[in-house]
Amino acid sequence: MGLLKGLLGARKLLLSILVPLLLLPLPLLHPSSEASCAYVLIVTAVYWVSEAVPLGAAALVPAFLYPFFGVLRSSEVAAEYFKNTTLLLVGVICVAAAVEKWNLHKRIALRMVMMAGAKPGM
Repeated sequence: MGLLKGLLGARKLLLSILVPLLLLPLPLLHPSSEASCAYVLIVTAVYWVSEAVPLGAAALVPAFLYPFFGVLRSSEVAAEYFKNTTLLLVGVICVAAAVEKWNLHKRIALRMVMMAGAKPGM
């Protein structure tokens, strides 16, 4: 019972190490870009679903493994990661985090209540 609790406690560490090692025969036994791409996608999906690593790190797994396995060149991968919409999304997330940190949303709501009153329809 103690061993089972220890394994459950180290679940994230075991997943992050064992999944790539157990799936490694896929690109090694069938050396093609399709097998390598499938390996990267399966590892990324397991990391994403199990949250064994943070989601941001799981999202960057293809950026490192596609050039490593020769599926895509690093310039092609970087071009997909740095599109205008992606950078816009990152900027919006940064602004939202700053608004939340400094409670700007509460300040705006309080200012609106002070201007309109607690019962604006009356």
